[in-house]
Amino acid sequence: MKSMKTITILGCAVLMGTVSYGQFGKLKEKVGGGGGSSKSESGGAFEYLNAETDELGMTGQYFSLYDKKANGFKFVKESGGKIVNSLLYFEKKGDDPKLTLTLKEKYYTKNQVKMFYVWINPSANMYVELLEIAPGVLAQIGGDRSQNDDNPIPLDAKRTVKDVIVKDKASFTAWDMETAQAQVDMIIASLNTEAMEKEGAKWMENKFYAANVGKVMFAINDYDLMKRGYANKLPEVSGESVQTVLDMNGNMNYMAFFKNPPKMQYPGQEINIVYEMNGVKTSRTELRGKSAAWGDMVKRLETKDFDYRQHAPRALREYNSYHSQYVQDYAFMYALYQNKDQFMIGEKYDVTVKIYVSRDGVDGDLLAQGTIKLLYSPEAHASYTKQSGVWSTFHDFLDE
Repeated sequence: MKSMKTITILGCAVLMGTVSYGQFGKLKEKVGGGGGSSKSESGGAFEYLNAETDELGMTGQYFSLYDKKANGFKFVKESGGKIVNSLLYFEKKGDDPKLTLTLKEKYYTKNQVKMFYVWINPSANMYVELLEIAPGVLAQIGGDRSQNDDNPIPLDAKRTVKDVIVKDKASFTAWDMETAQAQVDMIIASLNTEAMEKEGAKWMENKFYAANVGKVMFAINDYDLMKRGYANKLPEVSGESVQTVLDMNGNMNYMAFFKNPPKMQYPGQEINIVYEMNGVKTSRTELRGKSAAWGDMVKRLETKDFDYRQHAPRALREYNSYHSQYVQDYAFMYALYQNKDQFMIGEKYDVTVKIYVSRDGVDGDLLAQGTIKLLYSPEAHASYTKQSGVWSTFHDFLDE
């Protein structure tokens, strides 16, 4: 399991002279390493809470993955004659609760998802979220949004698991940080389903989208695929400029239509693009990890940047007039380079582009794919084989 840092809350709250807002498991000791914090499994002695029942099954003694200490949680449905649906967090028996978190009622009533949250200091982005990822297992989450808000961070915000908190310490054999993060991502994606289906029905009314959802399409110019500035709108092109054959010597652009926005369906994951040609397969995620040089040339793509059912056009290879040079995807060019000795002038060669979601270098669901025929024209042959041409330049890169 990986080392962890929890969000810095307690220290700031004490400095401001406010009520003590202790974070789970004595946050200040976790972050600063001070205070003589031990990894003792003793602690709050909250076994008595295990005898209490509530309609959500939240009340009880829990243990933190970070320091194995015991803490207490108590669900309160009603207080002062009002429905509050609060989760109280205790560090010491007999003390007042250190935190009071609020249930996101909509998620529970509609989806049976138990999510509790608290903004300890919204101006400083001090946000804590607890999400039940299995019976008796909670993920403590930090969020990425900075503006003030009394509500939970939105579903498309980045959520990072900071700790795993369980009723039964034996659960730690099944739940570590990585497993908890994967489960959190899956739960958040499920909460997005209703909104995605409603919006998706509107998109399916567009004939161009409906005919190409899950497909990668190709064109000479990026504006032939998608109008600039309309990333969140229905497609505004007819598809008449989509090509089935492209000249290797010219611009080669592509774009995919997704069934659902990857940001919503696969939060917190990576986008990988794989190119296949004549039995050769090159993967952006694999190549990025080969060396620093590859990492500079092949940037990480994340689902958070794929907000819609179509992505901004990407170039396999395209001339940039501003810089007076070609911009190219090095993972794609590596597939071409490995086939260079087979190319014959005037022949066409299939290249398949596949777009996946990926986690920790392992590809998951296939989001879209498409195949384009590339023409090895006389102009392409001259450009690729000349001195300081495409092949020699790429050879120099590989030889660095």
